[in-house]
Amino acid sequence: MEHYYISSTKANIQERQTKLNGKVYDIVFRIVTLDGDEKQKRLSGYKTKALAKEAHLEFIQKYCELVKRNPIKKKKAVEKGKDELTIEALAPLYIASMSNQNKDSTIYDRRGNLYNFILPYFKNARIADLTPERLYKWQDDLWRAKNPKTGDYYSYSHLSNIRGTMSTFLAWCEIHYGTVNNLRKVKKPKRRTPKTAMQFWTREEFDKFIAVVDNSTYRAIFYTLFFTGRRKGEVIALNADDVHRDYIVFDKTYTRKTVDKDAYKITTTKNERRAKTIICEPLKAALAAYTPQKPFYFGGDAPIHENTIAHAFDRYIEKSGVKRIRIHDLRHSFVSMCIHLGASVYVVADLIGDTVAQVFKTYGHLYDEDKQEIISRIK
Repeated sequence: MEHYYISSTKANIQERQTKLNGKVYDIVFRIVTLDGDEKQKRLSGYKTKALAKEAHLEFIQKYCELVKRNPIKKKKAVEKGKDELTIEALAPLYIASMSNQNKDSTIYDRRGNLYNFILPYFKNARIADLTPERLYKWQDDLWRAKNPKTGDYYSYSHLSNIRGTMSTFLAWCEIHYGTVNNLRKVKKPKRRTPKTAMQFWTREEFDKFIAVVDNSTYRAIFYTLFFTGRRKGEVIALNADDVHRDYIVFDKTYTRKTVDKDAYKITTTKNERRAKTIICEPLKAALAAYTPQKPFYFGGDAPIHENTIAHAFDRYIEKSGVKRIRIHDLRHSFVSMCIHLGASVYVVADLIGDTVAQVFKTYGHLYDEDKQEIISRIK
């Protein structure tokens, strides 16, 4: 599918005469290809100026990416020859090239990795300067870095994601500009420490936590997360029509990982399954005490912001004195509770909206623990 980017929505309307149709209007504007080539685009043969303008806007919405900086300057930057191409010049072109091929969340993650962990490190470095030795040092420094907000080392999965962004970026540069991808020669490090054990709460720990939650909206949200095992985005995306007395319909999810950092997006759930999930008595009671909002069940006109929930979660953990876990660990807590109550992997997969294979991969060790307990009871 054709795709371009533009720095302006301005266009010129030109009138001309034809033998068959008489007076018609063409609209002419500038576009830049993803390779940096500037072109003139003409849409022809419209009976009125209004129709020509409408066609122009439709073309932009369908095929173009609007960028803040003049793309002609980017073109000049990449015309210097492959030995002079810099990361800074090619990074915006790489991000733009993903717009028709990747999800917004993927673009969001890769753009964040580029501008937070790659460009600040290499600054104005040329692609040609990225020797195996220099890339190895970048990787080594990255693996030793700590998150300034928490003081902890970055997780292995996060570091792997950053390295993956660098790998795909250099591969893209190699394909489009003939540069060399030296990251292939740099071996990925092993885990610094064994994988962290899965964290979750018992029912008793959740009861101790929820006892200090004095806000009805947060109580309803935390009850829903703990007693359904659903992902945070699925709970935030709920509409008033999704929640019923005996069941909840989970068929969409919420994300703020969009091209527009201030926007949010509601999409189908991860496995694109419409799940009518029956709910337990404690959750029924909690939702009965909550006054639903519309159209979003939690939030009203717009979905409640995930950071708002996260801050409240941390605040109530500190107040209750229970061990600190992540919001996503409430999903693990529900699964652990179901498994210890005897739920099969098929039931668990259906309840949390996941595949059987993924449940085995993530929670298989919990089934192993149950098997050991059962065997130990045989006398």
